[in-house]
Amino acid sequence: MPEIEEYHKPASRLTDDDAEPGSSSEAMPTHPQPQSGFFSALPLEIRQNIYRHLWIAAGSTQHVYKASPSPLAPLSHCACISDPDAEDVREIKLTNVLEAPPAEQAPECRDGVFTAEAMAQRDEINDWRLRNASLWCNHWACEEEPPVLRPVDDSIGDSGGDKKKRRTMVKEFSPFLAILLACKRMHQEAVDSMYDDTAFTFIGIDALSRFLETTNAESLVRINTLHLIWAASIESYMDPEDEEAITAKMQWFELWSKAADKLPRLKELRIWMYPQYARYPMPHEEWFKPLHLFRNVPTYEISLRWFQDPATPDTGPLDFLEEAPFKYERTPPLGENPLHFHWRRMMGLFLDEPRSMPTRRQKKKRYLGRS
Repeated sequence: MPEIEEYHKPASRLTDDDAEPGSSSEAMPTHPQPQSGFFSALPLEIRQNIYRHLWIAAGSTQHVYKASPSPLAPLSHCACISDPDAEDVREIKLTNVLEAPPAEQAPECRDGVFTAEAMAQRDEINDWRLRNASLWCNHWACEEEPPVLRPVDDSIGDSGGDKKKRRTMVKEFSPFLAILLACKRMHQEAVDSMYDDTAFTFIGIDALSRFLETTNAESLVRINTLHLIWAASIESYMDPEDEEAITAKMQWFELWSKAADKLPRLKELRIWMYPQYARYPMPHEEWFKPLHLFRNVPTYEISLRWFQDPATPDTGPLDFLEEAPFKYERTPPLGENPLHFHWRRMMGLFLDEPRSMPTRRQKKKRYLGRS
């Protein structure tokens, strides 16, 4: 296994003097648009404040995730509505719903016919089981947040005959694209504040890897806040000599080397690291080595949650974490798996979580089309 230094090249920092002609880092001439009251009546300082308020209204923390499990899937984004530092109560909630009196044992439930209450209880148990296995981890509420919709008038009927109008609901436009694509002048004025005031929170390393591969360097160099929610892969604690573990570790090293090169202006890096399922082992020490590349990031924190080993924070520090350049915390899972004593409640439930969790288990409102 090559050492991490072999992957890393010194990060280059772009300045206005380094900007290539025609790049967005260099101020390009734009039409003054005197006919626009926005540009002609409002000074630049006011316009900049308006842009910043728009970013805050759109969500100053944006989740970035793959739209589907496909390797070619595009990236999508949504606003974060969760507190990342809040207590993760998913196992507690699952325990509570499993310990509730089973509704299917009510007298009115006979011959396998479930009452509405029993079906609701079954669905609630299924929901909390899937939330415990979700790749979004403590941000399951963000995962399930329904899309924002807007009404659109549409016409139906034959092209040559009478058409009737109907109102349909489609997904709302991204407020970020609406501003950045309005015109060249607005793009140049707004783009810096968007990166300054927005935290990019990636759901898994696939989304982060694709973002680094498909986003141009001029945009990446502006990013100053990056968060990652990572359900650690099984390969991270397998036998280090296993072929699959070696391949996964190489990809992990390359990802963080690429991030260190392409994100030279990071001011904040936070990682919430979970096992795929509570009480699975923590990644091997080697998996933390590439994270040392970010020792100069001012705010650098890692939260290790629900790992089997060590089981509790009072077992003492791990030497390799004590020597790391980041601050860390360890949060143990519940002492017992909530499902162990409730197998009698498995009737009518999913026997297993999906082999591949959906990219986003979003609760949808009824809508047609997309914008």
